[in-house]
Amino acid sequence: MANSITLAPAETTVSVQAEEAFIAEQEIPLEQRTDVTVDELEKLSLPYPAELYNGKVVFKKATFAEGVIQVNIGQEIGNYLESHQIGLVAANANFRLWPKRVRESRAPDLSFILQERLPENLYRYLPMAPDLAIEILSPDDKFMQVMDKVDEYLLQGVKIVWIVIASTREVLFCTSQSKYIVRDKLTAPELLPGFELEVKDIFIGL
Repeated sequence: MANSITLAPAETTVSVQAEEAFIAEQEIPLEQRTDVTVDELEKLSLPYPAELYNGKVVFKKATFAEGVIQVNIGQEIGNYLESHQIGLVAANANFRLWPKRVRESRAPDLSFILQERLPENLYRYLPMAPDLAIEILSPDDKFMQVMDKVDEYLLQGVKIVWIVIASTREVLFCTSQSKYIVRDKLTAPELLPGFELEVKDIFIGL
């Protein structure tokens, strides 16, 4: 006959309290938590693209207009890549910009990675920075916070960042050496040789 183990009253209380605390933690709405990890975020089926800022999930809820801009740019780069197979472009891909910081991730509206830098497994959040990151400025975005994000990208190895400003129909072109406004034609010869995108074409249909 197996020996039965009887918990003392104090042990039982501690066990129950621990279980209740665990259940309570799981019931906290995701958007209110500050302890979410990138691994956990990756396993969730979320309704919108999301990023992690110090363990807090921040959803990226694009307007229809922002979606149109995203598609317009993605199509232009995609058309270029059909005849210049030098890499891949993706929408809303999540990156572990800081592989050792388990509660931080960023998801550009569009990103491009050169072929030679692409990892074998593209079905996970990539533990790297893209070569090109593109962000579409939302009406609610605070410009200084966006610029902090630009600096994060550049510090972690992104070569070029484009910030699309729909309200003025222009693009802020950012590298580690300079930042300037482009109103006519976007190029990126060091990443996309021969690629040209008229800024006005970014806003076709709007």
